[in-house]
Amino acid sequence: MEGSKLPTIKIGGREIPLYYSSYEMIAFQEDIGCTAFQLNDVVFGIKRDDEDEDGPVRFGVITDTDKLKKLGTLIRILGNAGLEQEGKDPDLTDKWVLRNIKPGMIMVYVIALVAVITEGNKIESTTPDEEKGPVDEGLEEQNAKKQPGN
Repeated sequence: MEGSKLPTIKIGGREIPLYYSSYEMIAFQEDIGCTAFQLNDVVFGIKRDDEDEDGPVRFGVITDTDKLKKLGTLIRILGNAGLEQEGKDPDLTDKWVLRNIKPGMIMVYVIALVAVITEGNKIESTTPDEEKGPVDEGLEEQNAKKQPGN
């Protein structure tokens, strides 16, 4: 990936680059047993305490050993992909990752992984802006007025 720097996490004194693509989705299914869209449940264990969207969120990965093992696998998959993308030896193992994760850093890693996966799932448009079709100038003007500072 010339000209671009991959996001990294620090584990065991190493800067581990993270990379996510369709190829890693296959590894999720084979090694973790879920799709990228099931990670919130299967790995992170994200649950709300109540039905309110603003209610407190709990992460089962902190208390569930199975989810913690899967977190190690997820870091291995994305970390080895990042190392490979940078031309380095993809030498991470689940055991090394889990042995070197500090328990107080688990949520930092979860946030970093969610950000990388969210970024990788963004849809890229192949249509140049000028080819996207007609613009409703009235709607554009209304939206501009809604922006802060206008």
